[in-house]
Amino acid sequence: MSTRPHILYILSDEHRGQAMGHTGDPNLQTPWMDHLATGGASFPRAYANCPICTPSRGTIFSGRHAHAGAVAGFFDVYKPTAPSAATELRKNGYHTAYFGKWHCGIVRNQIPEVVARDTTGRYEGGSRNRTPESHRAGFQDWFGFENLNQHFNSSIYEGSNAEPTPLEGYETDALTDRAINYLRSYDRQEPLFLVLSVTPPHFPLIAPEKWQRFRPDDLQLRDNFHDSPEMRQNLATYYAMIENLDDNIGRLLKFLGQLPGFEDTLTVYFSDHGDYMGSHGVFNTKEHPHEESVRIPAIFHWPGHIPEGHVPQGMFSLVDMLATTLGLVGCEVPVWTQGHDFSPTLRGDSGPGDAEFTPPAEVLLEMVGSPRWRLSMPDWRGLVSERWKYAFTESRFELLFDLHADPFEQHNLARQDPVQCALLRARLLELLQETRDPYWDVLIEHGVEPDGPVIDVSPHADFGLPYPT
Repeated sequence: MSTRPHILYILSDEHRGQAMGHTGDPNLQTPWMDHLATGGASFPRAYANCPICTPSRGTIFSGRHAHAGAVAGFFDVYKPTAPSAATELRKNGYHTAYFGKWHCGIVRNQIPEVVARDTTGRYEGGSRNRTPESHRAGFQDWFGFENLNQHFNSSIYEGSNAEPTPLEGYETDALTDRAINYLRSYDRQEPLFLVLSVTPPHFPLIAPEKWQRFRPDDLQLRDNFHDSPEMRQNLATYYAMIENLDDNIGRLLKFLGQLPGFEDTLTVYFSDHGDYMGSHGVFNTKEHPHEESVRIPAIFHWPGHIPEGHVPQGMFSLVDMLATTLGLVGCEVPVWTQGHDFSPTLRGDSGPGDAEFTPPAEVLLEMVGSPRWRLSMPDWRGLVSERWKYAFTESRFELLFDLHADPFEQHNLARQDPVQCALLRARLLELLQETRDPYWDVLIEHGVEPDGPVIDVSPHADFGLPYPT
């Protein structure tokens, strides 16, 4: 057996980083997420670089920003020849397995006949497509789906099977069961890299009845929450979905704790982005630069290697996940990654001879290839530092927030403080040039003011944050 540890990624969808017990949410009970944090390290400032599903997941597994990576937008796919976390770990002796939501391989005509002709409702919902093998980023054992958004009616495609296998019950419960059964029978000599990717707490907002304990009127709300009975009920259900997820994390960890050969396991819990969930007056919404959207959980747990209760310094982001994972388990970080290796910070290295590492002073944020469901979903580029948040949209509208004075981002200072705005705009240009994005250099430095106004002919009220269009 290899001396390298097993690696377990637990990846959720739309779980904002503020919504855990140990990060200060007064409503939630998340004992297992808190257990991972107290027994390891939880980043107090962790970010999704591109806060929408597909490009964010591409960033996670490619170690590159969406604008310069393997998945460049919401309707893109993971390129067949693009290296990934899975291919790098396979080069270092790992076997790889993927369970659950992928959303990086939708090819429109890849819908099996049994699904296309179904009249029972079994396969209704989001993407019913089978992920082609070439778009699976090198994962070997496959139990995945693209994007279903129907938590009590999910299904997976197993390996080379052309037809899906229905999952019984609630998706998070069912996928955890499948992962446990796989681990129970794992008898290979290679260390395992397993990803368990669940959709909740992503919409639709629905949870098993036993988890619906929250009384909407009793919830303590964020300062930027737009209060209404509907928003309170949405938040209550969102919390129920997170507590169900936490319980399934516990089931998986307890099983691993009793499984011979898995005593040495690096466990990472994180999400692909957050959700406003009533803040700024919207819910089931991300794709914008505010903290509820871009802040995520990022918890690393590896007993004997990551100090207990460690609070790692610096602002971690999902582009760093690949490099940090490889660094932790002693694999070489490839030259093509754009992320930073935070493994020295996570290990608490500080003595003579330890690896030198200076965390980045800011994190590059972006929206690349927005799905354009609404006019209020522009592409944008931005950055966040310890104090400041800045974003430049494609229509040349700018956002500037002082996170020290205004942590709930209720006052856009872009026009009030043009000097600070100009400084951050210049730094954003440097980051874009460093990460190979000449197109946005042109937009920012040489863009023309758009003609207006724009007429929105949708018969439905626009749903999103009020950007000028």
